[in-house]
Amino acid sequence: MKPLGLAPVLFALGCSGPPGAMRADLQAYLGRMKSWAPVEAETERTIERILGTQFVDEAEVRRQIRDDRPRALAHLERVRAYAPRSRDVQHIHARYVSAWEELLGGYDAIEQGFTSGDYTKLARGREAMEKWGEGIADVARQLRELMQHLGVEPGGAVES
Repeated sequence: MKPLGLAPVLFALGCSGPPGAMRADLQAYLGRMKSWAPVEAETERTIERILGTQFVDEAEVRRQIRDDRPRALAHLERVRAYAPRSRDVQHIHARYVSAWEELLGGYDAIEQGFTSGDYTKLARGREAMEKWGEGIADVARQLRELMQHLGVEPGGAVES
């Protein structure tokens, strides 16, 4: 998914209600993001371990996926249950949800690739893991831009 940049966020700001409500919605979302950070960090470490195997150690890759999948699924369930109120934060949140969905699809592709011997599926899985990282970074960038636009202090929520 191609990053959309600040223009859609700024457009959404004009359609989302009073700035105080948007600011409150953003601050609430930043609080959620801070609580979600440990899951992101553990998933990032899992991806690094998987990529470090260069897909040569099938058992280790499967073990890493087996360990992370329940955590990622539970996280995605929590994330989907959260409903931002303003369109600007909804847009950012949709990108966040999409990144997690793509990652889980990548895990499926990797396991299917090992099972079938179809290495194009391994490549798709690897690409999905890389896109997850890009998606998380894109969300952080969009949040920083919105924070700057609304004058909200970082507080450490999207520093990574």
